[in-house]
Parts: sequence; structure tokens; C-alpha cells
Amino acid sequence: MVCLASPAWWTQSLCRSMIQWLALTWAWNRSPSPVMGKSRDNPRCYRRTQKELRRKQRHVSRCIKRFSGWRKACRLTAKLHRHVFHQRNDFQHKLSRELVNHYGLIAVEDLNVKGLAGGMLAKSVHDASWSSFIRKLLYKAESADRVLVKVDPRGTSQPCPGGKPAPKKPWNRLHQCSCGLNTTRDHASALEILRRGLRLRTETPAIAGVALEAPSFTYRA
Repeated sequence: MVCLASPAWWTQSLCRSMIQWLALTWAWNRSPSPVMGKSRDNPRCYRRTQKELRRKQRHVSRCIKRFSGWRKACRLTAKLHRHVFHQRNDFQHKLSRELVNHYGLIAVEDLNVKGLAGGMLAKSVHDASWSSFIRKLLYKAESADRVLVKVDPRGTSQPCPGGKPAPKKPWNRLHQCSCGLNTTRDHASALEILRRGLRLRTETPAIAGVALEAPSFTYRA
């Protein structure tokens, strides 16, 4: 996942407003980040513990079922699975709160995660848990009077945010356009998602009155 907020020159050219905007786009090695034009590494909680999980699951398969050693091996395996879940859940809760506190409008791709989870990237999709993160982001945005907009994900990586076509192959990770915009593919996609999200916002009167301030929350160590 990549979360890229648009730079100041781009947001000001789109609309003169005091609201800060954020666009989220998807990459398997990144996670959303509230920093302008930056990205944050995906924690990859499952992949980091995959070797240990494999060892524990092999131990379970070699034990005799319903004996004390088998029960103990099952408990240790389940404990490690819970640890991975809690790590991912904690990361998503803290990051979604941080994004909601800093931005008034958040644009995301309306991805078919179920379809992606059935393909060759299934493990990475489940590990990133994009649907879970969007649910957390959605209810936090509603409680803070923020706006979360889902845009059509088709073609978000192909056009230039300035309006010109800039076709790219899947392995091309750089965006180079004749208009002079040279950046990463993910950053350009986030700008395009932001442009679509702002267009949806102006076309939808029901969400025009978005609050500019949201309650702030702090985490205790």
C-alpha cells in the first residue's frame, strides 16, 4: 500500500481550500503514510513470522492427535497466529487514526480485494489486509467528520495527473511525462486518485460541508 498526499503546488492548483487532502494507492511493499509525497514500509507481519509458523505447524503435523504434546503444539501455533493478527491490527489502528487526524478528505481506490486475494498475489493481499484497513479508516473518518471517497481503480496508473496520457507497462515503476512531471509510478497514481476524489467531492452535494478540524488522540506507551 502506498499512501501519498499530494504536494502543495498540486492541491492549490486543483482547488483553493483550507482542507488537506490525501490519496491512497496500492503497492505490495508499502503502507499508507501521512507524510507529503512519502511512503511507509509495509510491516509484513505474516511474512516476518512465516518461517517460525512453518516450524510450529510441522511440529503439529508430526504429533499424535489429541495427546498432550499435540495440544501444546496447537496452542503455541495459535498463539503465534494471534500475535501476527494483533501486530497488524495495532499498526492499522494507529495509522488510520493518524491519517484521519491530519486530513479532511481521503481518496482511496475501490479495489476488488476478494478477486486479488484469489490470484498469484494472494499471500501479499492477505498480509496487507487492505479491506480491514479501509474499514478502520471509514469508521474513524465518520466519527471525526472527515470524508472518505472511493474512486474507480481502473486506469489510475496510466494517465498523467496533469491530464496527458502516460502509458506504462506493469514493470515500469517510474512516471515520466512530456509535461515535465517525473516521479514514481505510485506517486503519480496517488495524484490521479486524488484528482478523481476531489471531482467526486465537488459532484456530491451531500458531502460538501466537511469539517476542517477533527479531535486529536494520543497513545500512551
